[in-house]
Amino acid sequence: MASQFHQLRILVWKNWLGVKRQPLWTLVLIFWPVIIFIILAITRTKFPPTAKPTWDSSTWNSCDGWMTQFFSCISEEIDSRYRVMVAQ
Repeated sequence: MASQFHQLRILVWKNWLGVKRQPLWTLVLIFWPVIIFIILAITRTKFPPTAKPTWDSSTWNSCDGWMTQFFSCISEEIDSRYRVMVAQ
C-alpha cells in the first residue's frame, strides 16, 4: 500500500514539473475548454432551441399521414412510367 502512495506522489511531482517547465502549455490546457464553452454559450443565446411537435402515432396509421402521401407519390410515378412503356 505504501508503494502505491509513493508512486502517486512521484506521478504528482512529475506533473508539477511539467506545469512548472511549460507554463504556456498549461495555460492552453486550462483555457481551451473555457473558450469552447464560451463559444457554445454564445451560439446557444444567438440560436435558442425551438419547440418541435411531438410524434403522434395517429399520423402514422392515418390515411393523410406522411407515409401514405409518400407511397402514393411513388405509385403515381411508377404508373406514369408504365403507361409510357405500354404506349411505345
